[in-house]
Amino acid sequence: MQRMEDVPMPDPMAMEVDGFPSAALEEGWPASLRPPLPSTAIALAELTKAQAALAFRELTSAAQWSAELCVALPDVADDALPAVPLDAYAGIGSGRLYSSVVLAKAHFGMREYGRAAHVLQHVRDLHRHPAALFIRLYALYLAGEKRREEEAAEVAEPVEKCQVKNAELKGIEEQLAALHERGALQDGLLLYLYGIVLRGLGRKAEARRVLVQSVYACPWNWSAWLDIVAICSDLNDAASIRAELKLPDHWMAAFFWAALLMELQRNEEAAGIYAELRQCFPDSSYIMSQIATCQYNMRNFDASQVLFDDIRKRDPYKLASLDTFSNILYVKEQSAALSHLARQAVMIDKYTPEACCIVGNYYSLRGEHEKSVTYFRRALSLNRNFTPAWILMGHEYMEMRNTSAAIDAYRTAVTINQRDYRAWYGLGQTYEMLNLHFYALFYYRRSMMLRPDDARMWCAMAECYHSMDRKAESLNCYEKAHRCGDRERVALPRLARLHVELGNRPQAAHSYEHLLAQSNCGPSYPKVSGGGLSTEVVEALKFLMVFYREEGRLSDCENCASQLLDTAGAEKDEAKAMLQDLRVSAEGLQLTPEALTRGGPRRFNAAGLWTPPNS
Repeated sequence: MQRMEDVPMPDPMAMEVDGFPSAALEEGWPASLRPPLPSTAIALAELTKAQAALAFRELTSAAQWSAELCVALPDVADDALPAVPLDAYAGIGSGRLYSSVVLAKAHFGMREYGRAAHVLQHVRDLHRHPAALFIRLYALYLAGEKRREEEAAEVAEPVEKCQVKNAELKGIEEQLAALHERGALQDGLLLYLYGIVLRGLGRKAEARRVLVQSVYACPWNWSAWLDIVAICSDLNDAASIRAELKLPDHWMAAFFWAALLMELQRNEEAAGIYAELRQCFPDSSYIMSQIATCQYNMRNFDASQVLFDDIRKRDPYKLASLDTFSNILYVKEQSAALSHLARQAVMIDKYTPEACCIVGNYYSLRGEHEKSVTYFRRALSLNRNFTPAWILMGHEYMEMRNTSAAIDAYRTAVTINQRDYRAWYGLGQTYEMLNLHFYALFYYRRSMMLRPDDARMWCAMAECYHSMDRKAESLNCYEKAHRCGDRERVALPRLARLHVELGNRPQAAHSYEHLLAQSNCGPSYPKVSGGGLSTEVVEALKFLMVFYREEGRLSDCENCASQLLDTAGAEKDEAKAMLQDLRVSAEGLQLTPEALTRGGPRRFNAAGLWTPPNS
């Protein structure tokens, strides 16, 4: 196993997130970043024009996105409808160029990208026709991407796969850079192509500047906005870049800010923006999917499931984001619903990464982990950059105790998307399983930096610190986990036990009191003793019973002992002994120290819990 460079361990309570203090994340997202939403007529006119231009240049994903938004607009009167765009070929010019473009697009549709580029290779003054130039260079780009994927599939090592590059990037960059330097690159979609080429060459900061120019010239190209979000993620400056990005004051920027907020795990604010956008685009399945994903990220599984069910009714053949829906069904252990979803996904299109992940989750829920891995591998053979499949496959290898394969899967996911906390958290779990707590702590810290308000991250760090006998840091982490909500109810019991270990009995009592109050007003702790009380509640009552007796709070002590009478086992005997002791005290009997210790000394065990005297 490759040794990791030693990483200093700062105070976990003063850590920074993405290069600036986590306190900065508490500030509200500026309202000025939310541009005004368009009227229905304006949005319809712009999107109608945009989808024609995007489709003509074979940007099918962006064209589909624009068309879906257009269809999601409310109905308007016929006289408010925009005119259908003119034939996109109208600006091509000569008949020979027209025929060349038609042939190139035909090759493009057949995925013969090399032939498409070759058809337009010898056209004179091609730079004067931006659409034709884009088709040729974009075809070259896709041809290079196709060859890169084929070469990567033949490489076994994950690190070597990432080193396989698109051989066409340099030539495309030289042509577009020459046009850009002399100010001849004004077309928004050519600027977009220039930006993704620069990103492929690793010049990400420069690529982001060019992509910003692209969205100024053509704000309806959603693919360009997504690439800006991805570059912010790659450069790990997504949280601080908001003050530096000078984006157009266009309504499309609202979609961008919402996507960026989701990247930052600011899901509540992102859901708020999407809710506003939904007022303008009420039937958009994309917006509904994003809101459902926000709810999933906030672990509001019931609300997310309701939204996904609504999406499936509105758009029954949509597979995008349904892998997230399958995760919800998996967590809620709804095997029948997950089976039904898997069958439908296979019927719609079984050769998609989403369908494979849904089926993989189904087999995982059934405990057939090897078959589950097979489907996650199939998803990756369809799209090697599909991060959810890498993460889910890592989870399955963990179930199979194949830690080396799990590490490879999680590391690949991190390479694709450094801001996916699940991959960092999975690496932490894997190294913790190997009892390499220092390494586990490094990865847990990375996941915590991405989700500083998630109690699970702090609890995981606390466990590592405790295993390393760094109890003060562990205590701080558990306190932070408790302040973050701690839905799993892990932090308070462990926090109380740590205080007991450190001899801080009043603080331990305070934590146990919180635990009891939490148990009375919410769902009970999962582990249940014979009397119906959870193990943690019994533990708290036993400690507090003794603590209150020591402090002279006899009424509170009697209350705890009375509750313990409803349990079974040793706790009940201890409670009876304590109540007897309280009755003796209440009767005012003046007992000597020898009488108090009759039958053996009264004592406390290592956890500070009451141990009854021998009879």
